[in-house]
Amino acid sequence: MHVSTWDTPSLNGCIWTLKDTNERMSNALSQHFELSDVVARILAGRGFNLETTEEFLNPTLKQNLPDPFSLKDMEKSAQRMSKAIIAKEPIGLMGDYDVDGATSTAELKLYLELCGAEVLTYIPEREDGYGPNSSKMQEYKDKGCSVVATLDCGTTAFEPIEFGTKLGLDVIILDHHNAESQLPNAYAVVNPKRLDEDVNHPCHFLAACGVVFLFIVALNKVLRESGFWQDKTEPNLIQFLDLVAFGTVCDVVKLQGVNRLLVKSGLRQLAQCQNIGLIALARQAGIDTKPSAENLGYAMGPRVNACGRVGKSDLGMRLLSSHDPIEANILAEELESLNALRRDIENDVFLKAIEQVESQPCTNSYILVSGENWHQGVIGIVAGRLKERYNLPVFALSIEGDDIKGSARSVSGVDIGTLIMNALTKGILTHGGGHPMAAGFSLNKDKLADFQQYLTENIHNLPQQANQIEVEGVLDLAGVTFDLIDNLSLLAPFGEGNSEPIFVLKEVYITYTNLLKNGHIAVGLRNKAGVKLSAIAFRAADSQMGQAFLTSHGEMAFDLMVYLKQNSWHGQRKIQIQILDARPSA
Repeated sequence: MHVSTWDTPSLNGCIWTLKDTNERMSNALSQHFELSDVVARILAGRGFNLETTEEFLNPTLKQNLPDPFSLKDMEKSAQRMSKAIIAKEPIGLMGDYDVDGATSTAELKLYLELCGAEVLTYIPEREDGYGPNSSKMQEYKDKGCSVVATLDCGTTAFEPIEFGTKLGLDVIILDHHNAESQLPNAYAVVNPKRLDEDVNHPCHFLAACGVVFLFIVALNKVLRESGFWQDKTEPNLIQFLDLVAFGTVCDVVKLQGVNRLLVKSGLRQLAQCQNIGLIALARQAGIDTKPSAENLGYAMGPRVNACGRVGKSDLGMRLLSSHDPIEANILAEELESLNALRRDIENDVFLKAIEQVESQPCTNSYILVSGENWHQGVIGIVAGRLKERYNLPVFALSIEGDDIKGSARSVSGVDIGTLIMNALTKGILTHGGGHPMAAGFSLNKDKLADFQQYLTENIHNLPQQANQIEVEGVLDLAGVTFDLIDNLSLLAPFGEGNSEPIFVLKEVYITYTNLLKNGHIAVGLRNKAGVKLSAIAFRAADSQMGQAFLTSHGEMAFDLMVYLKQNSWHGQRKIQIQILDARPSA
């Protein structure tokens, strides 16, 4: 239940709603777990009770990690891979070019190397298309492989998998993307999104890197039972959880249940600084303290994704599986350069896309933008930025001769993944796949009109209304303390399905503004009692909110919608308030 306490749209055109809280449960949680009132209210508002709160606050791998063998084909896959390891057969890996694909491939590569296996890896270039291809299947066969694993891909790659199977390869698919009613003709398909898996399976929302981790757990158990580790040092599988956390956060899957367990455990592992690739990457991103989920998603992730967007796709996987600190530093520097190039290309396409949107009549249901030879590596990011700007599903297309590559980002209530899969089934698209909130696809240029008609018919008109944002507490500026920040950290890691709490700061004055690059605004805040803190509003300069800040001159009081964070630099902590929205105080 939501109780609206602000009846008119904010400066950014949003309606703020205050979440209703079960006061009795809030008090029970506060007393039983010795939680602050703020944290207890948030948990109660999110529907937690005494039983579920215990598991949420204190998950353990021993008690909460699902049995890997509960997934279909897991036993079969682990047995086949163990035979290849014991027989010292070369093993081929094919991954995707995003962070989830890079971490999945790096995980399995590192584990197989600890087993003494010869490992061949392949990450396709973006222009080669998503997923496995027949030419690489042939190459792996020629190099003596009898087992090939596809990681974060393969579930809809019918032709390449069929080709590999006919070559005599045992293809094992380790994936998490939506499946069709028919599966590829592979040796095994381990995918919690298989239609014959229970939709309530605890692994249903795993990223591919989580599926691969469970596969490694299963494979290690099979090897142990075969006596493989009797004369060798059995590896501690916890070492791979930093990569699992990285891939899970960056793939924006729900941070609930098993995913939250893996990320929480992985962040602890990441703090031990054992993966030299992650160390080099964090250094390039300017992170000098224990990385957070936010660091993974917003600072480190884009650097690995950059190589799949504008560079050589396997650089991220090579970095994350490197054993040489010098090589890792060189690769991290190269990724840093590619990320800077990606930002320039992205901003150019974004501005062109905005110009298209503003010059076209709004359909009230979706946005479609396109350009000749727009870089395929940035259209997904551009689609995401447009979605945030206009609060509509967005389809961004790169037209390259007679072929079109597309990327889509959605809003709540519009399942883009299913939409794209249905268009593929109808023959409108040549390739496609994704999740409810994001998808990629391809089509022939002569099918573009059919695709637009399909979208119009299948995305019901969305009413033009202010975006509603939920608030979980109202505070005075004096209440923003390190104790509060530390208490809120109990709810972390934050991400999809476990959102960072949003608060409203009442009656705050702007003491100064400083316009930064990329349209960010640094802001000084003061309440009536004279308490002062600093804040930042990202990409706010051209917004109505940003203009109000720049012209207020400390004379107007605002209610601010914010995230409460902290910065650490050279061991010093500083409260950092991130402003999301604002409105003049009543």
